[in-house]
Amino acid sequence: MEMISRYGTPATRLVSLMKSLEYPFRNVQAGDKFAIFTDDQMDPLIWQAMMGFLHARDAEPCLCLYPKRAYHCADPSPLAVGAAKEADVVIALTTTALNSGTPGLRAIRSEGGAKGKTPIWLWEEMNQEILIDGGGSSTEEDVLEMCDLQRRIGEVFDAGKEVRVTTKAGTDLTADITGYPEGALAKRWGAVPFERDPQTGRFGLSPGTWPFGEFHVEPAPGTANGVVVWDETGQYPAGRWSEPVSVHIENGRVVDITGGHEARMIRDYLKRYGDDNSWVTGGEISIGTNKQCPPFTGNMRSEKKRYGAMHFGIGHGADRGLVTSKLRLEGIADRVTMVVDGKHTVARDGEILV
Repeated sequence: MEMISRYGTPATRLVSLMKSLEYPFRNVQAGDKFAIFTDDQMDPLIWQAMMGFLHARDAEPCLCLYPKRAYHCADPSPLAVGAAKEADVVIALTTTALNSGTPGLRAIRSEGGAKGKTPIWLWEEMNQEILIDGGGSSTEEDVLEMCDLQRRIGEVFDAGKEVRVTTKAGTDLTADITGYPEGALAKRWGAVPFERDPQTGRFGLSPGTWPFGEFHVEPAPGTANGVVVWDETGQYPAGRWSEPVSVHIENGRVVDITGGHEARMIRDYLKRYGDDNSWVTGGEISIGTNKQCPPFTGNMRSEKKRYGAMHFGIGHGADRGLVTSKLRLEGIADRVTMVVDGKHTVARDGEILV
């Protein structure tokens, strides 16, 4: 995953990038309207490949290019939000993550052209190597295998009340996982991505993240307790970390963040860009299911999908909608052990067992 830094990025790599888009864009039809959000730090070869592929399918792609936002989950340009209101799909090809709890993103989901909720496909922090050599190179067979695995994990969580997550690095977290509709987790995470709604014929019901491959649950507010050790990387600071970061949680709220330089940077980041709810554990407890995502990339777009790794988020919760914050921040805990209700071992040391 270091070819770009070693050899540069030739324009001819556009050929391989186009190939890598075949699966996620397989259901694109003539006339589909796509608004592609991107910023001035994203690799232009990626959005060029995306625009070219969609144009070749006789879709209508519109590129919304604006300066990089100051922090993760900051709203996109209001001009881009305006363009999204006419789109069938928004693709978030940005170097900072987008948060569906912010005013601009809520406007897109509720007021867009997809009659109810405009789907937002999350491709933030994407690079060429993820698409060509990593998790973005997953085949249909790979995706269907992940869907089946995620469905089985969802069935365990749907029947459970509490999850405990531990790692050899020091993570030890417990949380209440009740409160979801019956069968909701198996249904959502077992769904095939980038599908069209058979009733409306439009995109909208299926997942849209790429690379594909995760199962996540959000703790009931006020119930998470323990410590999560982000031991490899996180959304901020970007890249591989030299020292792990310990996130200390009491009754669903972060009470301390300890470690070395990275921990200090994260505390400063939260204080500068976050709000009070950014310290609440409304974000997800997740396990990656994509075996094509390699370790040690320092890139959250890939690491959060990596098989057996957990990304854990603080701040806004996307699914339950019970916590809304200005900033959500995620980090990686490697090779997790997950146990539901003290008896159902979903994963042990990064190996998924269901």
